[in-house]
Amino acid sequence: MPNMALYFRHDSPRPFQKELMEDMQRAITYRQILLANAPTGSGKTDAALSAAISCAIEQGLDVFFLTPKISQHKIAMDVVRGLEKKFSLGLRAVDMVGRSHCCIDDSLRGLDSEGLLSACIKKRQKCECPYFGNARGYNRREEMKADERFRKFLGGYGSGKSHHEVIELGASEHCCPYEWLLKAAAESRVVVADYHHIMMPHIRDIFLMKIRKRIENSIIIVDEAHNLSSRVRSSLSRNASTFLFARMSKEMRHLGLDAGPVEEEFRSWCNDALDGERERVVSSESFMEFLGRFGLDIEETVQRLEDAGLAFLEDTGRKSACLRLARFIEGWPEGDDCSVRILQEDKGQFSLSKRMLDPSGATKILNECAASILMSGTMHPLEMHRDVLGLAHERTEMKAYPSPFPSENILNIITEDLTTRYTRRGAEEYGAIASKLDSIVASTPGGTAIFFPSYQVMDAVSPRLQSRGLLVQRPQMKPHDIRKMLRDFKRGGVLIGVQGGSLSEGVDYAEGEIKTVVIVGVALDEMGLESRALIDYYDAKFGRGWDYGYLYPGTIKALQAAGRARRKEADRVAVVYMDERFKWNKYNWILSRDERTVLTANPEDAVSEFWKC
Repeated sequence: MPNMALYFRHDSPRPFQKELMEDMQRAITYRQILLANAPTGSGKTDAALSAAISCAIEQGLDVFFLTPKISQHKIAMDVVRGLEKKFSLGLRAVDMVGRSHCCIDDSLRGLDSEGLLSACIKKRQKCECPYFGNARGYNRREEMKADERFRKFLGGYGSGKSHHEVIELGASEHCCPYEWLLKAAAESRVVVADYHHIMMPHIRDIFLMKIRKRIENSIIIVDEAHNLSSRVRSSLSRNASTFLFARMSKEMRHLGLDAGPVEEEFRSWCNDALDGERERVVSSESFMEFLGRFGLDIEETVQRLEDAGLAFLEDTGRKSACLRLARFIEGWPEGDDCSVRILQEDKGQFSLSKRMLDPSGATKILNECAASILMSGTMHPLEMHRDVLGLAHERTEMKAYPSPFPSENILNIITEDLTTRYTRRGAEEYGAIASKLDSIVASTPGGTAIFFPSYQVMDAVSPRLQSRGLLVQRPQMKPHDIRKMLRDFKRGGVLIGVQGGSLSEGVDYAEGEIKTVVIVGVALDEMGLESRALIDYYDAKFGRGWDYGYLYPGTIKALQAAGRARRKEADRVAVVYMDERFKWNKYNWILSRDERTVLTANPEDAVSEFWKC
């Protein structure tokens, strides 16, 4: 490898971090894609950004650091600021978030992201948003004034501000914070952003054009990359329901428009299509025939719904079902070969969804960048991620790194005679699980975190717990509620969440809050039509349908949750896998052979003994 400077903000890298960083630098230098499975606590963010920025300065490239959660932007920005403070490289980074997170227009607050975007576009087209005018300008004269304001803002920007700081400054200057972020990105070497900024084709092309960057001149770092395929699949999926059709009809009536019996017709079509079943795969053509009952093609239907939705937004300031339905119908015909369309009925309500099965149509953009690093502590197996994401085999390097933690500081405990298998679920099993959990909490000298396979199991077990100080995660919790829960947990108590949720992934419990982690059950998806379709799709494409489509994605959630307490080399942690299935070969591959594992029917005794040492 050519002799190249390697900038690092700390005094020196730890031994395992040095190897990781050198491998990353080598991969970028030779324009490769590196899949790095590096355990939690390896210092991946520092290593990746140090290697990427060092190479980017040498080769005249830009760096994108992509994360699945906004909360994870801060550490990346801290790395850039630390490098600039130490080396005076002239570095600038931008903390990029979506327009809906930045809007300071009171008249648009409360709208969902789709509604806000539509309303924002309309206001800008009519030159009615003063914040956009102050940040960008509607004519040449206003553009010059806007540029002066931005230059003043940039003069105090330093190496990077958080998006919260930019929003505050934008509000004080009556300038659109989002437009300022775009302008700052155009003049920054490093862009910290969400997956969708680069992975969603309809967003990526416009975004790159606005910030004047090219994918082939960029190094892409994907953090928590084990999430990438599922996040992309979810972002490309859409659904509609009887509730949405009813809201659409109500909006039409509000505007004095005649929607006709569309809700009744949709119900009738659903009943006919299901023919007494609770769920069924439907064809693209069958729903197209339903739309044809109204004498409009897709383009006309989408246009009418968009016009009605924008009129409703303008009149009420509320989010619009018409706009949501327009997006659903617009995307319905696409992706026949790599999606499944499912119609379901539940308590008299119908739901129609199009679920994407293959993320590679979007993620294969990584083959076009100058180089990329995909990293996670749970990228097992590496071949699965390479295949599912559509990465070029000849360009992709894969490497797993050993744990930096002393093996004596970790104890894995598998609990016998308990399980959350569907055939065993019931009051007796839930009571037995709750009793063991209470005993484990009592045996732990500090915080205990419990992660369930689903909200359903959590809601069945948690009311049976006798332990005090329970902090229970709920679906769709707001970020400020999550932050409050984590603050409360630092003062003591029992943290309860779900595997694959916001508490079990991405949160840095860096102050040793967690002493014992309990993984209750295996978080396998319910074996419904979508799961079967995914298994069949990956079986046809890779010959690994069961592993790629079902077993590995569910099991990895346990490994990710177990890693929450492993942050520093000196940390000690007991991890209880409370399901007898973890002793089976198809699940216990997540356990390191270098760590001590105990199989017992009394996990509380093993936990107590571990913490006495």
